[in-house]
Amino acid sequence: MLAEQQLQELERFCRATSKRAGSTLFRQGDPTDTFYLLAEGMVELRARPPGRRVYRTVELVGPSCTFGDEALLGEPSYLSSSRVLETARVLAMSRPAFDRLSANHPEIALGVLRCAGSCLIKTIRRSAILTQAPADVGLRMLLEELAGGDGNGDGGGPVPVRITHAQLAGVLHISRETVSRMLGQLASEGAVEVGRGVIRINSH
Repeated sequence: MLAEQQLQELERFCRATSKRAGSTLFRQGDPTDTFYLLAEGMVELRARPPGRRVYRTVELVGPSCTFGDEALLGEPSYLSSSRVLETARVLAMSRPAFDRLSANHPEIALGVLRCAGSCLIKTIRRSAILTQAPADVGLRMLLEELAGGDGNGDGGGPVPVRITHAQLAGVLHISRETVSRMLGQLASEGAVEVGRGVIRINSH
């Protein structure tokens, strides 16, 4: 993780911007010209598999994580589309700006790459563990992880996670109907409260 002073220095090389829910930052197949660090909010990465017409959620990006890493890793185009789920504050950095950062502050550039690597490992973990675990176990783990990254809990009360059944299904590689059924079971156990576009996780 970068120290506060390093983050302030990093912002000099970035374009800070706020985006409303529903905004698109880039689309699958667009040329990779910008790398992003999410400071606040949540961003959904969606991709359309070859031979398919429907986009699926492939990752949910939370605060302090990166996305658009393709811009730094030599990919000519983005592998997914990005859509803001919750009002987001992002730091956007072009590849030339990253090259200048590397030349002037190599320790900060290394910190950025380590952050990107940590976020990629989280994605791999979700693919390798959550999608291979029993569906109900994977859902519980994912909800706990999403709730743990939210600072809106107050005194142990329910933590709201703004996410749809379809988005959960995409990350876990299961059907939306399966997600709905399992959420109904969790709600009957008092573990969650299910609303329209939001799931409140009850702390234990």
